[in-house]
Amino acid sequence: MNERVVTVGIGEYAEAVSPDILAVYGLGSCVALVLNEPVLGWAGLAHILLPGPRASSDRDFKLPAKYADGALEVLLLSLEQKGGNASRLEAGIVGGARLFHSDTPLDNSIGERNVSGVVKCLRAKGVPVVWMDIGGTIGRSLRYHPGEGILLVRTLREEGWQEVARLDAPSNPAEAGPEPGQNS
Repeated sequence: MNERVVTVGIGEYAEAVSPDILAVYGLGSCVALVLNEPVLGWAGLAHILLPGPRASSDRDFKLPAKYADGALEVLLLSLEQKGGNASRLEAGIVGGARLFHSDTPLDNSIGERNVSGVVKCLRAKGVPVVWMDIGGTIGRSLRYHPGEGILLVRTLREEGWQEVARLDAPSNPAEAGPEPGQNS
């Protein structure tokens, strides 16, 4: 099988099934939200810039995952369209660091506010957060392998990828459902 790495930029989201890998590179105060639906073998990843909600003056709809609430909504819609069940979702959160010091408290807490915004949205939808790698003062990159349920994180101060979580993966390939683009 050939794996494909799907890189998710700021304000974007993507979804994948095994053997594909979801990735975000260079997280600072941004938050990566990973949703995993283990029976379907589906995963979604959003690269969230701000806690939200979207201001009425923000008309940049080209970035559907810019805000925490919008990111969760597009991922849930995508899951629903694939035939997944939101009651089986598990969530992971990575990022929310404070990379720079500022004299303004609001500027210092954007990473923390991003994490809080994502957690608040997940709680409102009843999606459990089963792992986090958040905060601190260093940036992170992540790779998520939906088929194995493995989350790898690399920081600017560590060499190589470190496994930080293992979510439920499908127990057999037949449970994973159809390949993307195929009907069930």
